[in-house]
Amino acid sequence: MAESTFKDRWGFDRWAKSYDKDISEGTHQEDWVFEDYERILGKVVEYCELSANHYLTVLDIGVGTGNLAAKFLGKDLKIIGIDPSREMRKICRQKYDDIQVRAGHFRDIPLPDESVDVIVSAYAFHHLTAAQKEASIPEMKRVLKPKGRIVIADLIFRNRTEEEHIKQELRAAGRGDIIDVIEDEYFGLLDDLRKCFIRKGFDFRGEQLTPFVWIFCALLTDG
Repeated sequence: MAESTFKDRWGFDRWAKSYDKDISEGTHQEDWVFEDYERILGKVVEYCELSANHYLTVLDIGVGTGNLAAKFLGKDLKIIGIDPSREMRKICRQKYDDIQVRAGHFRDIPLPDESVDVIVSAYAFHHLTAAQKEASIPEMKRVLKPKGRIVIADLIFRNRTEEEHIKQELRAAGRGDIIDVIEDEYFGLLDDLRKCFIRKGFDFRGEQLTPFVWIFCALLTDG
């Protein structure tokens, strides 16, 4: 992925230096997004079921400053993180020498076929449109080894009906600011994601962690 193709719509290059502080102290204006942040990152690791498998390589897509990837340090794993933001990658490298950081994103993974056991991601998938999400699945599948898995925690609604219901509740509560964020991003729909992953040869399961965040695991079955 050429650096020049990255359009930083959400300002991640500008946010990189203060990202960790904003998340940890809840100082970002969208702190509702990151409710139970550390617990959610821990859930991603739990869903990888490392103790039950002989995984060697973990890829974090949208690695940012490395907060999720760092959860896999000390587990005898090769850890690779990709991110389109130059400044986020710079911070991650400064924090963690043992994470291999590269430019890349969901639809352009700079790795060979069948080279990764597990793909993880947190708070990045919602920057893709529905069509881009679906298009990213073959690219993630390409780099997965047989029986590999994808674990993603992100901003997701169960379906369109639930999305509209939550928006109605937010309007009634005077939280138009949250609705503005929802409509500016591309929250996934779990029911649609399940269908997409199953069509591509994955088993799929998901769990709601906060009012806005779900985690799902897609396990490759046809590899």
